[in-house]
Amino acid sequence: MKELERMYAEVLPPDEKAVVAGRRRLLAAAHDAGSVPARGRRRPQIGRGWRLAAPVGLTAALTAGVIVAAQGGDPGEGGGPGPITLRPVAAPQDLAHNAALVAANEPAGKAGPTRWAYLKTVFVPTQEGGGPPLFGAPKKTRTQEMWRRTDDRQFALTEGGRLRVVNGSKSLPTGVNRMDYPYLLSLPTRPDGLLAQVYKTVDAEYARSFANWKKPIPANASNRTREKYELMRKSKPIPPTAEERNARAFELITLYMRDAVLPPKIQAALYGAAAKIPGIRYEAKATDVAGRAGVTLYRVDNGYLRREIIINPRSYGYMGFRVVAIKDHREAGVPPVKQGQTIGWGALLEATFVSGPGQRS
Repeated sequence: MKELERMYAEVLPPDEKAVVAGRRRLLAAAHDAGSVPARGRRRPQIGRGWRLAAPVGLTAALTAGVIVAAQGGDPGEGGGPGPITLRPVAAPQDLAHNAALVAANEPAGKAGPTRWAYLKTVFVPTQEGGGPPLFGAPKKTRTQEMWRRTDDRQFALTEGGRLRVVNGSKSLPTGVNRMDYPYLLSLPTRPDGLLAQVYKTVDAEYARSFANWKKPIPANASNRTREKYELMRKSKPIPPTAEERNARAFELITLYMRDAVLPPKIQAALYGAAAKIPGIRYEAKATDVAGRAGVTLYRVDNGYLRREIIINPRSYGYMGFRVVAIKDHREAGVPPVKQGQTIGWGALLEATFVSGPGQRS
């Protein structure tokens, strides 16, 4: 009973629409089952063809995991995957496991080079974005609609109620810190492979810094350029510690999800990769900047900065992020922060692939 009490506390109650719809399906299935003769006809399978919209409040389901019926028939009948069992979530690995199962049963969707991703986001102007330090609830937020073509050749924004389309670069970036759409859509769909690629990027960032530090000053450099080189030479790049590598790896994963509509399998792989980073924790109660309830994967970086990914506990979709200082910190080259200060905070309200700029579904 204590275990059930703990798990009940970790799940959110279903909304009223889900309860009404579920009750209707249950009663219909019970009626059909009672009208079928005991012999000569196959027993109806309750739940096939629909997907649970919220955690169910049944003792057996909470004890053994939640069973979600995927679209289609049973395995081996040619109708697609059968029911999947979701674990009660108590750790990052449980969340990643469930997200991967749900993603495997989601349609892949089409994200070809001429598709557009529509994102509606709300964020707080904090220190991360050049705003003032934030303590407590934000006094104001900014909502933005953006359309981004999946080849990154064009972007669109709403300005003053009007749609403005701008052209992007004609060639894809080739540097270390790639956040372009073709790169994000090419990320591995297995957590181990994706995490290896993330750490490769972290190491490449240091290698680039070291290579820049070793560059000779151009013979025809201006005095201003020479001053920059000489200033850079005064601080030799130091290889990152294990903690710094892990902190940067988790930060990159959070950045990959902020401004892109990602296929379910890539998003689930990002959760799985994050769950494998040392120091990752799970918390069953979280609220995003839009006031929506969720759960969070988080990590305390370098002992003072808590970085969070906020996730929908029903669909396992990405909801947003938050970065908050849990203790005072001062460091050369980094703005000082105080305990309780929110460094970055944003939420993804809508995210879907559309056929052109200005469309929302």
